Amino acid sequence: MCGMAQKSQATPARMTGVAVPLGALRTKESPFIGEYASLVPFAQFCAAAHLGVIQLLPVLDTGTQSSPYSSLSAFALHPLYISLALVPGFDALYKADASFAAEYDALVKKHCAATRYDYTALNEAKDHLLRILYRQTEAKKMLAGVAFKKWLSANSWISAYCVYKNLKYVYMQASWKEWKKADRSLSHEAIDERWNDSSLRDAHFFYAWEQFICYTQFKSASDEVRKAGIILKGDLPILLNEDSCDVWADSVLFNQKLRAGSPPDGSNPSGQNWGFPTYNWKAHQKDDFAWWKLRLRCAEQFYDAYRLDHVLGFFRIWAVPDGEGSAELGHTEPYSAIRESELEKAGFSGDRLTWLKEPHIPTGTLGMADYSEAGRILSLFCARVKSEELWRFRSDIQTARDVWQVAVPGVDGDTEQRIKSTLCSWLHNRTLIELKKGSYVPLWQYTGTQAWQSLHDDEKRALQHLFDESARKNEQAWEKQAEAIFSALIPSTRMIPCGEDLGVNLRCLPAILHKYGILGLEVVRWSRKWTEPAQPYVAMNDYRALALVTTSVHDSSTLRQWWQEEHDAARAFELAFAKSAAAPLLTDGEFTPKAASFVLEACAHTKSVWFIPPLQDWLFLKQKYWYADSADERVNVPGTVSSYNWTYRMKESVETLLADSALATKIMKITAVHDKQKDK
Repeated sequence: MCGMAQKSQATPARMTGVAVPLGALRTKESPFIGEYASLVPFAQFCAAAHLGVIQLLPVLDTGTQSSPYSSLSAFALHPLYISLALVPGFDALYKADASFAAEYDALVKKHCAATRYDYTALNEAKDHLLRILYRQTEAKKMLAGVAFKKWLSANSWISAYCVYKNLKYVYMQASWKEWKKADRSLSHEAIDERWNDSSLRDAHFFYAWEQFICYTQFKSASDEVRKAGIILKGDLPILLNEDSCDVWADSVLFNQKLRAGSPPDGSNPSGQNWGFPTYNWKAHQKDDFAWWKLRLRCAEQFYDAYRLDHVLGFFRIWAVPDGEGSAELGHTEPYSAIRESELEKAGFSGDRLTWLKEPHIPTGTLGMADYSEAGRILSLFCARVKSEELWRFRSDIQTARDVWQVAVPGVDGDTEQRIKSTLCSWLHNRTLIELKKGSYVPLWQYTGTQAWQSLHDDEKRALQHLFDESARKNEQAWEKQAEAIFSALIPSTRMIPCGEDLGVNLRCLPAILHKYGILGLEVVRWSRKWTEPAQPYVAMNDYRALALVTTSVHDSSTLRQWWQEEHDAARAFELAFAKSAAAPLLTDGEFTPKAASFVLEACAHTKSVWFIPPLQDWLFLKQKYWYADSADERVNVPGTVSSYNWTYRMKESVETLLADSALATKIMKITAVHDKQKDK
């Protein structure tokens, strides 16, 4: 139950751990996918190997989406991880119902030996079998029991979730934005009315029963993890899917006109648009961040530590207008606007200001020899600038979606695609973005725009001065927002806070993380002095003490892939750290258990308090646990959507690891190295 919390501990003990997606655990009792109960034998293995932290990916309900970062609810656990055999009434039904038994046995037989699990097939099969179990006597007894009623009354989020999930089922999992109008925008009172409708009680209570089973199994497993002396660390995605219960039921907490992402950079010249709505932080602050505090209280039932995904987002989020595919027209939220009066004082008013804030498209940009035909097409999207061969977008053409929705008669499909792609690129060709009437921010890549490049040096200096002053004020606003959020959230729970701050270059962030005892994240392969000659690796003694160090993350290649595919980086690592551990002295880049041991031991010398590599990297200590194809050991490939992503399974069972004392000894040697650093 979501009870009261104590204050967070400021400085966690020095520990070594393991990161693993729950679904990756292969056990005898969980034959086709890792489940809540799988944590019990896995914790026994971790205890034997002196691993003190188990770090999970999010285990929230994601519906039909396999990505654990695409949550349908900020609170509901994923039914996919229920152990069917542990559901009350399973044994009796299995013995009495030959059809049910046959379905379950077929599920086990089909999926138990698979290299990766089939998310969609297992999700659908488990849902089907759980619905059969729900119709049995034991489920009805549970619903009438004191424990269920107590749990139900303690979880205020459950009613909206059940109403939402039932509507998703009725609408065949379609997004709530595609539902009938009467179901799209229900008030809290209307949701409660649906919840209390006796004709819908059975349908709604299936999801409540299902969540109670999730809670019971996860709570039992997490209690066993604690008894083993191991910290269970959860993962709280900062953002929620637009198609989620929370956005549907508590829309005031979100800004659905904006989509979160990241700004353009060297590896992503168009930035990233994640498609998730941003938060309305003012609404959250108005009720003292009650929604976020409830998230933490619910997580605290299972975890002793938690990861704040994209911790930068609590300072500022990169916000992209809904309807944009890329993130080039994005801006930071919050932001310090440049006022029109300031621009006028700097010499930019009238047509000069229009030149900066609106793209001016040359007629010849469409690549047509016939200017009259080019003009005909441009007039579908734009208005001509007086008698010049220049065009500006009409007021109703603001995003890429607007461009793509305009029909272009008289041209073939390929030509229409090319024209619209060209016009979409011109949408981003503006030096200033007008966010509100008379309020502006610079385009992130303003120096590459047509208007900026046409300015003379004095104009550029005047405009740059305004941009620099806005950036200075932005930093103050971001720091103020983070202070408001963290001062409310961090003390509200006893869990140890960790933040994913990879690649963040924000002046105020390190001090704020330190102030609130939030562990930062260091990925050794990316911890290099990138601006220095030869880009040397950061020395292990130079790492932040209040940080979590790892060899790989769920979005990166594994240690094995990195060693095999990035030879120069691996060789540089070997040369840099050969003195801190026995070097493998490889000459051909071959990856071996000796190489894995070298890297892990070298990283264990870190000054940081936590060292938590992923399970795959630990298992590289013995070749028995490797897949033939190293790609089968990777969790996710960012920027791709496929059945491959998020479906990794360990090759051998947890029970096999438990019986392997030699593997435990190899791991213990490395954990001992990390433990010793506290004495230095």
